Amino acid sequence: MKNTFLILFTTLFIGISAFGQDKNLKAFLSEGQFYAPEAGNYVEIQLNFVGHSLAYINRSEEIFAEVEISQVFSQNDTVVVADKYLLKSPVVIDSLVEDFHDIQKYLLAPGEYIYDLVIRDVNSKQEPTSVSKKIKIEDMTKDLGFSSFIAAESIRANPPLQSLFTKVGYDVVPMIGDYYPTEIQNLLYYLEVYNTNSAIEDSVYVVEQKVIGRDVRLDLEEYTRYFRYKSSAIQPIAKVIDISMLPTGAYTLELNLLSRDKKILARSAFDFDRNNTEEVNALSFESTVLDPAFEESIPQDSTGYYVASLIPISRQGEIKNIIRILKERDSVQNMRYLQAFWKQTSPDQPFESWVNYKTQVDNVEKLFATNFQVGFETDRGRVFLQYGAPN
Repeated sequence: MKNTFLILFTTLFIGISAFGQDKNLKAFLSEGQFYAPEAGNYVEIQLNFVGHSLAYINRSEEIFAEVEISQVFSQNDTVVVADKYLLKSPVVIDSLVEDFHDIQKYLLAPGEYIYDLVIRDVNSKQEPTSVSKKIKIEDMTKDLGFSSFIAAESIRANPPLQSLFTKVGYDVVPMIGDYYPTEIQNLLYYLEVYNTNSAIEDSVYVVEQKVIGRDVRLDLEEYTRYFRYKSSAIQPIAKVIDISMLPTGAYTLELNLLSRDKKILARSAFDFDRNNTEEVNALSFESTVLDPAFEESIPQDSTGYYVASLIPISRQGEIKNIIRILKERDSVQNMRYLQAFWKQTSPDQPFESWVNYKTQVDNVEKLFATNFQVGFETDRGRVFLQYGAPN
């Protein structure tokens, strides 16, 4: 089961100068499935609260926030598990407001459930935040397989004390989201392998780690690793990947459990986006030799417009670079970036792909431009460029 992230509320107020004012709660939800041989299948619910989005009170010379959390799992309108509790935030020290986690584990038999979550900021007059979704629990008691994948903010081996972050032999603080900016140099992850002692004949097995480009074909063999383990009922895997030199792009971290003859017996995958501005983007366009066909495709005074038109189809890290380049108002750099963008996006036919996209941009300008927005800046124009013309 792959982790999913839901933004329960999107409005965020910055600052805590007025502790009593109402704020719109912002939290992130992620669920994963695991198995404990002595207990059975269980789902792990991870909540991350944005500290600044809560209302704080001053009580007994302590400043803190409180949230009331209700979690219910039901089948066919019958409640299977219900849990309601009060959670206190870390105490504010020296005006420092911290984000904080809550992790709960619930034993559930295999099957499909409706999961209902309600979060109420106790000290706010805002309405509670809620979400309802389907969750399917797989039977992990016998078959060979992986647990859910956890991208981690930090991992600590052999923790001296148990905490809400404790796994099998590790404390794992989950990371929120799948975006890795330049300043993050390592990708940390944790997952578990189940039932290799009963599902395979060999006493040892191998887990293959691979990083694969999702939209650009790059040579990523340097990230391929093989880890050997002894067969057991449960095997924790906690690893760190150095991504300091990984170019900007969209990637999949793939883990394969291999048999002796290299047959894939189980697989886990994690999609992530990498922005590596300092190491890659300067090389990707500043050293580009301009193609006359690209130069002739647009007027020199329109290079900024067409570079900006790439924003609807660019990732977050690329958008930051586009904004930075546009501020320089350098038409040559604009052309280099535009050419490099299409060579990376469509290496087999960069010019043809650019001409096709330019035609769409021009069409969107005619259809959706307003007195204060160009075509690709409008909601309809952006969606048109991202997904194509409506059917």
